[in-house]
Amino acid sequence: MTNPTALKELEKYWATLPRSNGVPHRKHVDPIAMGSLLEDSFILERVAPGVARIRVAGRNITKLIGLEPRGLPLTAVMLPEARADIAKYLEQAFMTPSIVEFPLVGPRAVGQPKLHGKILLLPLRDDHGRVSRILGVLVMSGRRGLGGRRFSICPDTAVRVDAVVGLHVVAAGKAETQSPTFRVPFHEKAEDKPALRLVVSND
Repeated sequence: MTNPTALKELEKYWATLPRSNGVPHRKHVDPIAMGSLLEDSFILERVAPGVARIRVAGRNITKLIGLEPRGLPLTAVMLPEARADIAKYLEQAFMTPSIVEFPLVGPRAVGQPKLHGKILLLPLRDDHGRVSRILGVLVMSGRRGLGGRRFSICPDTAVRVDAVVGLHVVAAGKAETQSPTFRVPFHEKAEDKPALRLVVSND
């Protein structure tokens, strides 16, 4: 079992980082300040629509999937049936941008008990001001069993998608803030069509 409070702790840390138009910069992520959260955390880089590769990952993630994850797409740790949904949620995290949290399940197999867990995606800006990085964490409960594990999205639990910025422009390597800033929180089940609720914030 990995750290059960890691999702809340990492989001709290992410919320303290300096930010532009609601989204922190990758350069301000400090591994020392993250402490034990590093073991369950990772950083993604967007390389194409719906595709993000793992730049760095903690040791617990390496043990869980049974191989070195650096350079692999995030979908490589998922079962084939989950990959289209993962691509959709990655695009929401990058392009809205949004905080995305969804439940995972590792199916039972020979020598592998059923696992339940969650993954949290927190958007970051690169050195050019573009939202092209994600700080994430993966937590699991239960015994890993034999070999590396792969996961699907649990269809019975709501997926959290909370937009941190609604309207923004990124052009010529500079982020331009438009006012007002919109926060668009909504939740959906994995198989549901998103329903949006618009809340205007003047922060």
